[in-house]
Parts: sequence; structure tokens; C-alpha cells
Amino acid sequence: MVEFKAGRTDIFYVDDPTGNVVIQTGDLVIVEADRGKDLGKVTVDNLTTQQVSMLQAQQQFEQQMVADNDPSSGSSVQRKDIHPKRIYRLAQPNEITSLVNKGEDETKARLLCQNKVRQKKLPMEVVDAEYQWDRRKLTFYFVADRRIDFRELVRDLFKIYKTRIWMCAVNSMAKT
Repeated sequence: MVEFKAGRTDIFYVDDPTGNVVIQTGDLVIVEADRGKDLGKVTVDNLTTQQVSMLQAQQQFEQQMVADNDPSSGSSVQRKDIHPKRIYRLAQPNEITSLVNKGEDETKARLLCQNKVRQKKLPMEVVDAEYQWDRRKLTFYFVADRRIDFRELVRDLFKIYKTRIWMCAVNSMAKT
């Protein structure tokens, strides 16, 4: 299990038939991501198939609870199977030091997006921004009481950042 910014986690596997690559809890690794690569921290290094099944059931339960408490989300949740992605390798020292710049760029992106939201008078609060490590995707996390049409906002952000823009609603209680 690998953790990313804001506690987001996903399941990964090591594809090394030689057994030379050893990944341990706490290691920073380069992993397969949405149309690219990301950098995350290993939090669990020896998940069994049974543990993956339990995580899948827990995730399904949590998604159903959110759907039951959010009338705008639709009433049913489709079962989402967990599909582990690949760990490519351990992160190199220069990749780890680039995390500082990535964090600064994410802060700037969040502030700019917050300004755009205020200008457009959208009823939402942008709480965080996260670049995928390879910068092929920029995710903005937001809180809103209802569905928002932010297509124009996404177009404006794309013109600035020239990368995929992803808007992700988060639970208002998770906001810090």
C-alpha cells in the first residue's frame, strides 16, 4: 500500500521476477499512475490477497455510506474492484528533493484556483491541490454543498497549467 498527499492510498505490486528489488515500509517509490507516474510512500509492504479483499469491502462500505448521506450523489454505488498498479522502482534522491518544489507549486495552484472560484462566484471551497509527480495531472480538492458546474473553471485552469485538470469533491469533515 502506497500513500500520497492528503492520506490518499492505493494498492501496488512489485514486478521483479529476479527478486532483486526490495521495497519496505517507509520507502519512497515511483509508481504507475493515471496516464503517467507518481511518487508515494510505502505504508504497508506485505499485503495478502485476503487483506486486499478486506480493504475492498471496507472501501465499498465507506462509499455506500457517503452515497446514503449525499442526496446529490445518486443513491447507489457501483462495486469498484481494486486493481493493483505497478511499483516501478525506488525514488532517486533528486526526485525526492523535487518534492519541495512540487509542494510549492501545489500551494500556488490552490491559491490561483481559489481566486478563480471567487471571481466566478462558484459555491465551493478549494481546500487543496495535488500534482501527479510527472505533472501530467493536477487535482483540485474541493468542498461543496451541492453539484457544481465547474467546466468553465476547468477550461481556464487548463489554459494556465497545460495539463489534465481533475476536480475531486471531499467530505467537508475531512477538511483541515
